[in-house]
Amino acid sequence: MHINWKGKIKDEFYVLGHAAVPVYLLDGQMPVLFDAGFTALSRIYVKEIVQVLDARSPAFLLLTHAHWDHVGSAAYFKNLWPQMKIGGSSRAGEILKRPGAVDQIRSMNKGAIYDLRKWGIDEIFERPFERFDLDVTLENRKTIQLEPSLSVEVIYTPGHTWDFLSYWIPERKILVASEAAGCDGISEFLVDYNAYLDSLKTLSLLDVEILCTGHNLVLTEGDAKKYIFQSIDDTKKYITMVEGLLREENNDIDRVVTHVKAVEWDTKPLPRQPEKAYLINTEVRVKLILDHMKDKK
Repeated sequence: MHINWKGKIKDEFYVLGHAAVPVYLLDGQMPVLFDAGFTALSRIYVKEIVQVLDARSPAFLLLTHAHWDHVGSAAYFKNLWPQMKIGGSSRAGEILKRPGAVDQIRSMNKGAIYDLRKWGIDEIFERPFERFDLDVTLENRKTIQLEPSLSVEVIYTPGHTWDFLSYWIPERKILVASEAAGCDGISEFLVDYNAYLDSLKTLSLLDVEILCTGHNLVLTEGDAKKYIFQSIDDTKKYITMVEGLLREENNDIDRVVTHVKAVEWDTKPLPRQPEKAYLINTEVRVKLILDHMKDKK
């Protein structure tokens, strides 16, 4: 099943806030949030988290990576639930200490307010993104034991970024992979497409029944594992397509980005990735492929 709405998915597992920019919640004795979305959606996230947890505090907020649209509400959550521990990779922690990175996260979250209004969102939190620190540094294959029969395993899945972690809940067969598994039909490698493909292959070995992507989509039942294999095929096709366009356009990156945008972004309905973010990411992807082409010569 393809789920593009928010609410309860299965076994005390929820998509909250907005399906396009979700916060995932695993309820239990030690509730866990996964990712923190946009700053502007902070109040909506909290309202829906409280509807599930009532007066209880989340025990953890586990971040997949330090991109602006996955950490936006983290400080807001921490201020509300100070006992909650924020976890992420050591590289994510380093990124969040860089003034330039924080400024970019703040700027992108401010820009997202315009997009949310276009999506018809009225309840917008307009204060700027606040910097925060990690409470827990997570390493590859670390297991967080929540209950005797409920745990979260950390899996290092680079390719979209170098700080990327996916989270596997083996007892529920839930995988929070965000962009590491592809996202809304877009191949999401931004630092290395070979590492990205290797991460997809690692995830494909898991017995996944619920797959949580970064935006717009949760896959269940047989569609979950099928989506991971499809993402591998889609990434290879994307690389081949861009290589062809680069040859046709004599390595003109701007023209290739325009072609790619027409194929995979212009045709998508709202809500979709903000245009500025999409163009930045697509230019990065095209440059990576061009660099690999040059290395092969």
